[in-house]
Amino acid sequence: MTANTTHQPLPTRGLDFFILQTTDMARSRAFFEALLAIAPSMEYKDFYVEYELPDGSTFAIGRDPEAEFMPTGGIVFGVEDATDARARVEALGGSYVKQYGGEHCTAAWCRDPDGNVFGLHQRF
Repeated sequence: MTANTTHQPLPTRGLDFFILQTTDMARSRAFFEALLAIAPSMEYKDFYVEYELPDGSTFAIGRDPEAEFMPTGGIVFGVEDATDARARVEALGGSYVKQYGGEHCTAAWCRDPDGNVFGLHQRF
């Protein structure tokens, strides 16, 4: 008899990286590299690039030519000035979705040129 593992906790060591899919790797790279002033820390052929952010976390852009494209979202980048960052998104070909904020922070939800949703978050 085998043990039922479907209800067992799955141990995790943390978040390894966050990836956004793209339909155009060159366009996505240009967008995020200009927006966030980042350079690749690792590249794999023409369909995957990783960026190590200042806090040690890792963000990636990927394009699997054999898989169906599906926009994703949820990553939130910490920035010094969310209003300025929002303007940069629009200048670089992305779009603004919604702004929210309160006593401790403000954030802009945006879309990259592929339609992936991401946030720009400023703490006060």
